[in-house]
This record gives sequence, C-alpha cells and structure tokens, in this order.
Amino acid sequence: MTGLFDFSAFPRLTTERTVLREWQPGDAADLFVWRSDPEVQRYNSEPMRDVTEAAQLIDELRGAYSAQREIFWAVTHRGDGRAIGLFGFNSWERHHRRAAIGYDLRRNYWGRGIATEALAAILSFGFTRMDLNRVEAETIADNHASVRRLQRLGFQREGLRRAYTVEEDGTFHDSAIYGLLASDYRRLRPAHTVRSPDRRE
Repeated sequence: MTGLFDFSAFPRLTTERTVLREWQPGDAADLFVWRSDPEVQRYNSEPMRDVTEAAQLIDELRGAYSAQREIFWAVTHRGDGRAIGLFGFNSWERHHRRAAIGYDLRRNYWGRGIATEALAAILSFGFTRMDLNRVEAETIADNHASVRRLQRLGFQREGLRRAYTVEEDGTFHDSAIYGLLASDYRRLRPAHTVRSPDRRE
C-alpha cells in the first residue's frame, strides 16, 4: 500500500463540520473545560482540578506522538479553532495491524452528531493511511450513548468484563469490548463518507 502514515508530519483531517488537528500548548484552557466537567468524565478518568493538568496531558499527547506510539487529534468546529474534543488511536500494534480508539467531547456539543462525524474521519484514516485491520473500543456497558455511537459506526460487541470499574455511584460496572474490522468498514464505508484527509503531512 502506498501513502502509509509515517509520523513525518501531523495529519490534519476535515469533515463537513469539524477540523481535526494537532494539539498545541495553548489548547490547555479549552481542554480543561470538558476534562474538569464531572458529567463528561462520568465514565472516564477523574475530573481535572487545575488547568496545569490539562497542560500536562497535552505534553503527554505530543510526546506520545513524537515517540510514534499513538495519535490523538484536537477536534475543532470548522470556523472556530478552539478544541472541543479529544479523539484518536492508542495501543497501535503495527505487526498485528490493530489499534484502539478513545474519545471525549465537550458537553455542549453532545447530541449534534459531532462525535460520530469525527470518529468516522479517524476510522477512515486508520483503515486507509495506517493500514489497520482491526479497531477496538472499550466502554462502560451502561454508557448507552457511547454504545449506540459505536454500533452506528459498525462496531460489534465482542465481550464483557464483569464488574470491571468503580464509577461515581460507588458501584462496580461492566466494561464492554467492541471491534470493527477492515472488512466490516469496507462493507459499511458509504455510511462513513467524510472529506478526504488533507495531504499536508
């Protein structure tokens, strides 16, 4: 396959309503908005308490990209460069051609289809430019919005880890494992149509 992604420059992706770009140190205040929001972080990590934590996370994301371990984009709304989401790939196993996705989005952008649109963009990048054969996703089984989103994108539930995490209600919750194969993606691709990645890398 030609044109495979090689980390030589950060790939910028565009969709009808979003631009996915590299994280910059100046994005810390915007990242802090939703990473400090208990509702957004309900099924994620502990809410941040200080903007310096957001700055540290951005440093870690940029360092992981430089080390060619993972790639996470800052999702922005077209026409406004401020970050509203964190979407990307981790656990990239090149030999096995698989990676996992992670994502979260600022709460006032929920319910608009922005997350599905941005995920479709990175899936397109993963299956074409990264030559992935498999993309995995994990979510709390009763995180119904995330489950519906994954199913809408073609992911299939493959397993359940019982009583896997303690959530904010103080009880254990199951973790569901979802997978999407390249063959699934090719079959469903018309539903995933997004604008082509910018070729600036």
